[in-house]
Amino acid sequence: MRDLEGDLIHPGQQISFGLEVPYRQGKYAGRKAATMSELLHVRVGLAPLFSRAGIETTKVIGLSVIGESVRLKPGKLISVLSDEQRRKLESVRVLAVVTADGPSRVLQFL
Repeated sequence: MRDLEGDLIHPGQQISFGLEVPYRQGKYAGRKAATMSELLHVRVGLAPLFSRAGIETTKVIGLSVIGESVRLKPGKLISVLSDEQRRKLESVRVLAVVTADGPSRVLQFL
């Protein structure tokens, strides 16, 4: 796998993030400030979101509902994986679920 710039979160590791509208910013040119509903979403991907591989694997998930989930497909990392690696990962799915941690919501990858 080629190296990519960006944050890499290993299993069991935690990382802080800031609230930001999780959609492409071009949609928001000249718009009012984001609503709380828009801010309670997070955009996740299997590669840095500024990369082609990140865009191809990006999903948006809401943090307001416990149990909301999303499945990410490593086989879509076309520009990052070799053909052999991609074939091995075709049936693999990465599951992310919103869970409660006290008053906070946590996005947990399984």
